[in-house]
Amino acid sequence: MDVDGSSFPGEIDQNLLLQFSCMNTTDREELISQMQRLLGPTLNYNTASFFLDMSNWNLQAAICCYLDYTLPPKLPSMSLKAAQNQETAVSPGARFEQNWSIANTGAESWPGSCRVIQAGGEAFGASPYYVPPLPPGHSTTVTLKLVAPTTPGSHRGYFHLVNDKGEQIGDTLWVEVLVETEMTMALVEQLAALPVPSSRSEDTTISQTVPQDDQMC
Repeated sequence: MDVDGSSFPGEIDQNLLLQFSCMNTTDREELISQMQRLLGPTLNYNTASFFLDMSNWNLQAAICCYLDYTLPPKLPSMSLKAAQNQETAVSPGARFEQNWSIANTGAESWPGSCRVIQAGGEAFGASPYYVPPLPPGHSTTVTLKLVAPTTPGSHRGYFHLVNDKGEQIGDTLWVEVLVETEMTMALVEQLAALPVPSSRSEDTTISQTVPQDDQMC
C-alpha cells in the first residue's frame, strides 16, 4: 500500500508525508505518541504499540498496516451492458429466462463468491446465480430461470450482484414481464389468426361499380 498525497486512504491530513520526513526518532514511546496523533483519538496506546511492534517500529509501515486492517475493502466494479427482456406476454406461473450481459469495469478480478440475487420488486422465484471470477475488462452473461407471478398485469423485479458479505456491486439489474390469463392469451391468438380483408378486392369492386354509376348519369 502506497502512502502519498493522491492514493492514501481515509481522512488523513495532506501533510502526512511531510510529517513522516520530520519524524526521525527511534524512541518507542515517541513513535506511539506520533502514531496516535496522526490517526486520531480513536487509536489507543495498546493498538498503536501492537502495529508498530509488528512493523519493526517503522511508523510509516505501521500506519499502512493499521489502515489496511481497519478500512473496508474496495468493492469490485460492474456495469450492465445489455439485457434481453421477455418480449411476449406469459401465462400466470409460467417459467421463463432472463439474460443480462454484465462487465467487470474495475481494475481487479471478481472473486468467485460474487452472485446475483433478487433484491426487490415482485417475487420471481429466483435462486442465487454465482458468477465465475471475471478479469478486468471482460464481460459475461447471467441467465436466471424465473417464474412469472400469478396475478395478471405488468410485474417488475430488481436484482443485485453482491459479494460474500451481501454488499451490492455495480448497477441494479431488473426484469419486467406482462402476465395475461390463458383466456386473454387465447383471444389474442384467435384475433391474430383472423384473415385480413384484401385491399385489392375492394379496389376491384369499386372500379366495377363506378362505370355503372356514370352510365346511369
